Amino acid sequence: MDHTQADPNSFGAKDDYENISVNSVLEARFSGGNPSDQQDQRRLQMYVPRKKRPKYGKAQRKYIKTTASSFMNLVQQFTGDPSAVSESKSSNTGVVAESSSYSTYYDVVIRYRRGDIGNNDFISHLRAALCRRGLSVDEDFDEVDTVPECRVLIIFLTSTYFSSTLLNIIEDQRGEYQAVYPIFYGLSPSDLISNSKVCDIFFHQDEAKRWQAAMKEITQMPGYTLTDNSECDLIDEIVRDALAVVYSSYKVTMVGRDMQIKEILSLLCIESPDVRSIGIWGTVGIGKTAIVEEIFRILSAQYETCVFLKDLHQEVEVKGHNAVGEDFLCKLLEVEPDVLRTSNIKTSFLKSRLERKRVLVILDDVNDLRDVQNFMDNLNYFGSGSRIIITSRNRHVFVLGKINHVYEVKPLDISTSLQLLDRGTLPNVLSPEVYRKLSLELIKFSNGNPQVLQFLSNRKWNPLSEQVQETSPIYIPGIFEASCCGLDDNERSIFLDIACFFKRMDKADIAMLLDSCGFSTHIGFKSLVEKSLLTISHKMVDMHRFLQATGQEIVRQESVDMPGDRSRLCNSKDIMDVFVDNTGTSAIEGIFLDMSQLKFDASPSIFEKMCNLRLLKFYCSKVIENRGVSLPQGLEYLPSKLRLLYWEYYPLSSLPQCFDPKNLVELNMPYSCVKKLWKGKKSLEKLKKMRLSYSYQLKKLPRLSTAPNLELLDLEGCNSLVSISQSICYLTKLVSLNLKDCSKLEGIPSTVDLESLEVLNISGCSKLMNFPEISPNVKQLYMGGTIVQEIPPSIKNLVLLEILDLENSKHLVDLPTSICKLKHLETLNLSGCSSLERFPDLSRKMKCLKSLDLSRTAIKELPSFVSYLTALEELRLIECPNLASLPDDVWSLRFKVEFRQIDTEKFSRLWNIFGWLKKVQIS
Repeated sequence: MDHTQADPNSFGAKDDYENISVNSVLEARFSGGNPSDQQDQRRLQMYVPRKKRPKYGKAQRKYIKTTASSFMNLVQQFTGDPSAVSESKSSNTGVVAESSSYSTYYDVVIRYRRGDIGNNDFISHLRAALCRRGLSVDEDFDEVDTVPECRVLIIFLTSTYFSSTLLNIIEDQRGEYQAVYPIFYGLSPSDLISNSKVCDIFFHQDEAKRWQAAMKEITQMPGYTLTDNSECDLIDEIVRDALAVVYSSYKVTMVGRDMQIKEILSLLCIESPDVRSIGIWGTVGIGKTAIVEEIFRILSAQYETCVFLKDLHQEVEVKGHNAVGEDFLCKLLEVEPDVLRTSNIKTSFLKSRLERKRVLVILDDVNDLRDVQNFMDNLNYFGSGSRIIITSRNRHVFVLGKINHVYEVKPLDISTSLQLLDRGTLPNVLSPEVYRKLSLELIKFSNGNPQVLQFLSNRKWNPLSEQVQETSPIYIPGIFEASCCGLDDNERSIFLDIACFFKRMDKADIAMLLDSCGFSTHIGFKSLVEKSLLTISHKMVDMHRFLQATGQEIVRQESVDMPGDRSRLCNSKDIMDVFVDNTGTSAIEGIFLDMSQLKFDASPSIFEKMCNLRLLKFYCSKVIENRGVSLPQGLEYLPSKLRLLYWEYYPLSSLPQCFDPKNLVELNMPYSCVKKLWKGKKSLEKLKKMRLSYSYQLKKLPRLSTAPNLELLDLEGCNSLVSISQSICYLTKLVSLNLKDCSKLEGIPSTVDLESLEVLNISGCSKLMNFPEISPNVKQLYMGGTIVQEIPPSIKNLVLLEILDLENSKHLVDLPTSICKLKHLETLNLSGCSSLERFPDLSRKMKCLKSLDLSRTAIKELPSFVSYLTALEELRLIECPNLASLPDDVWSLRFKVEFRQIDTEKFSRLWNIFGWLKKVQIS
């Protein structure tokens, strides 16, 4: 390669080897005697840093050729100090001043030259102040011209020293350094401008202009002038500015969180002088830590003291409460732990110290107030304008800690969730159509949780799709570890039961079962809601699907290879393996099996080893013939600890005779083959629900006098049932009795003494001729499809009745006038009562009646009683062929009227009357 010889008298000569220009006034260490002697003509090789250095790599070298005397003259004229060039003894006259290979990235780098700064205490104090605020600092006077990777570069400029890399630094500050702060010591910015004119002598015109421009830019940069009277304030200012730069460099793109950060900053009211605390609440993985890290980045430079304790609960578990409390206090007081341990700090002294501090404190992941109880009182001592931010999954922490405001971190919306998924690998491996469908399913599964979305976006899609759609066990790092963290035994058991068994179910139904298992369910519900693990809305208990999958994974981890050793089984394949291989154990507490896709035979002793089984449910999510569990050899045993026995399509004619149902709370066996449950009398003291609906072969019920707590008895569709035992009269807590479509029943026992009975359904009891004796507390009475001919006047005793449904009572010919005394009646359904020709006149207003259905009746006219129905919202007169007239004052009512299939000629004169009503349907 060709080289062009540089002009020895021109310091700005080109070197074609690297095609560079000299861009700084160089300082170097010379060897080999006095530079002013005969060695003037020898060449020097001096290191010039490249404009851009590879991060964390060794700096590359460039070479400029010049004479020692020319260089010394330049430095002397520029600085006015002959001693600016250091000397050393060596036989070698050509030396390369090499840069070190830096492997560390610093927050702040300080550069100055030893001896130039008269007050070295200032630099020591500056370094200490930066370190106290958690910044990494590199301070070196030996490597004054080599600068490692950093965010803030602080250069001391004196009358005798300018860094040889200064021009590069100035020109590259927007690229390589985020901020360059010059500190003028012993000279003013104007001195810098005047000194820069000497560059005209030694540089080509272009280089001189670059230097002059750089010097001018330095004087306009944010910098500092050091005087004896300003050291303390100047250090505070430098630290504050450096913090602002460093924290701004940590800014990360937080998808969908900008608005929430603004809302939290608004709650903090930074300008307000009061001491304010904010609690940030949300489920695991929702982004609480990321949000407070961003808030800390934004605010920390504005506070004298900042403390950020991250993952505090984990720190407490590792180090203990006392050690974490000590660490917190050390950071607040800015002292070393040894000082704190050897000092007997009184509360009054501590209070006086903290009252003078404006502090920002962030306590991240406080799952239990005990995590911070050692230093919680200190939070009350902070000075004016201080702010305390606590993040937690447990809302109760904020109540106990008397936090001023609680902010709930909401899930990401669908569009923002899609942005997170788009960053993963899924879009690259799937077709757009498949990805679109799968991504929506993943978003539903994640419920907009950022941590879950990031995990899902980088998983293999095929097995993941199946796991997500079936809500199977999935290990999600971070979510798995934190889900049960901080839960007591009661909360953990309830959490796992709901995750495995109860998906969007009625709160009272779940509580009934879990209370019977010995859990404090309502306390557990409240705690789990506060810890963001459950949601309860409209009396329904629900859990996010990713938490369900996590809970199921926690159970799977109990015994990965042996499902029979787990506490809960809800995976169909695992359950089938346990049943077929008969590997069940006493560890099993619950089994929920969807039999829709399975068919297998089970041993008669399959439950013998499962002595602790408390929840058993065999169900079909889809009706598919020839599916389920078969018991070709019968069933010999059921555990006595069972609280729930739910077996759809139970294949045998009775339960095992040895079964003791003393702990049974719910017996649910729809579509079973049972003819009778068992022989003889058994204790049913805890039984609250019995459902045997559509058990077509059921002929006889057991005596229910031993079930004093029974609240629901559902025998709908049991069309082989001939009679109901008189023992039903003792069920004083019975709320609902459903005998619908028990077509062979000719009568039912009196329910007058059933003081809790609210719902009685005897519709479809087609052989029932007489109106039964009914409890006066009944609110809903369904009697459609019976052959009752009249309703007795005693119906007026049903003073709480809200719904009276007599649909398709084709033998009903009359209604008593006493019906008007049903003050709470809202719905009266007489549709299909084809023998009913008239409606009785009402002697008083029925203020609550909202719906009256007279469709398919033989009624001929609508009497004037309708004027008393002031609350009526709907009147149905469908297929009433005999209806010929309406009362004259019907126009005064504004209810919805529905006519269909009527004689329009007879009603032609009525159209104008109904034209202005709320809604009239005529066809």
